[in-house]
Amino acid sequence: MCAWLPALKLRKGVVAGASLLFFGLVATPYFLFEWAPVPPHCKAPEYKRAPKELPRYHGPSVEFPDRFTLVLNSYKRPTLLQRSLAHYAQCKSVDALRVIWCEEGLPPTRAQAPGYYSDAKEVRYDIVSNASLNNRFWPLEGLRTEAVLSLDDDIIAPCEVLDELFAAWRQDPRNMAGFYPRLQVLDDDCRYSYLQGFGTLTWHGAYSLVLTKAAMLHRDYLEAYSNHMPSAIRAHVDAVHNCEDLAMSTLVGATVGRPPVFVHSSRVLDLGKGLTKVKGISSGKKHGDIRSDCLNTFAREYGGALPLVTRRLSDPHPHPHAHGQTHAHGQGQGHVQPDGSTSGREGGGAGAGVEGGGASGGAGAGSGAGGSGGGALGSGGGRWSALWLRLSPFTDALYSILTGHI
Repeated sequence: MCAWLPALKLRKGVVAGASLLFFGLVATPYFLFEWAPVPPHCKAPEYKRAPKELPRYHGPSVEFPDRFTLVLNSYKRPTLLQRSLAHYAQCKSVDALRVIWCEEGLPPTRAQAPGYYSDAKEVRYDIVSNASLNNRFWPLEGLRTEAVLSLDDDIIAPCEVLDELFAAWRQDPRNMAGFYPRLQVLDDDCRYSYLQGFGTLTWHGAYSLVLTKAAMLHRDYLEAYSNHMPSAIRAHVDAVHNCEDLAMSTLVGATVGRPPVFVHSSRVLDLGKGLTKVKGISSGKKHGDIRSDCLNTFAREYGGALPLVTRRLSDPHPHPHAHGQTHAHGQGQGHVQPDGSTSGREGGGAGAGVEGGGASGGAGAGSGAGGSGGGALGSGGGRWSALWLRLSPFTDALYSILTGHI
């Protein structure tokens, strides 16, 4: 009766894939132009405070430096939670799975719901008293690794891609590394404006933060966020029920004074995007406006300017210990200037899939942007690798269509 459905789905996939490929090829010369993030009539705010010392996590010493703890954020999506636990329990580099539990009542026992647990890895539920988004960065007890992977339950990444992220983060462990870059610019009123993925990579070819829905950071930042970051920032996160990831990004930026590490992989599946989209906070119509307001609110807490360093995809990577150079000029430290130049950069070489402030040295395997593999560790950007990354919103969508993800 419905034998025509597979053919219709295939036809739609072919049409969508061809459209994405055509648009990417036609627009490629246009993408070579880098748009300035600051209007000519605006003066870029300058963050002038010195990087702060990071407070230490109050817990056991590091037992497993070659592993990371996966902190899973889930709320009333039992199918996604069980799918995530079953998948990530197979990853060798994962030491333990910690689930932030903010639902009504206690989590089910193993006897009640075996899918909420695993025989391969320790699964521990950290019960919090409310649904505040600040809880995702609570300094959990008993962390045995210094590396913490913050992950939403609608993100599915192959274990080997997580290993690539871990390798990139270990080169700059005081920084943050993630799969989803974002950028803030100034609007016509000279206020901060938040850009989504297309505006970040394709339009501007630059980024200044990575989203914590899939990002790795040092466990010390959990202590810093919950107990040392300005309380007004946490209060604003609670008021709008949003922006906890932006708050963490500004905290890391104020600490290290350099851009985060962006690791690109077309193999990371976001169930909150595309035809497979599931309902979440980012699905609201005013999501971008709320986050722009958050940036301006946070900027006031940091003296009027965000402590975020913008990095163009074509820029070489600054060395992890060189924030004496990246802390000098621009919107934040080393920010992209209105004329498109970037101050405070050093380093060189060519890189493929890993772009960021600390991914220097070494070469890894993978095809980088737009392919089926992950990223290659590199010590710089480069014109052509930057072009591939600017096209990645389209090539990744095409890859998802061809592999049946959407």
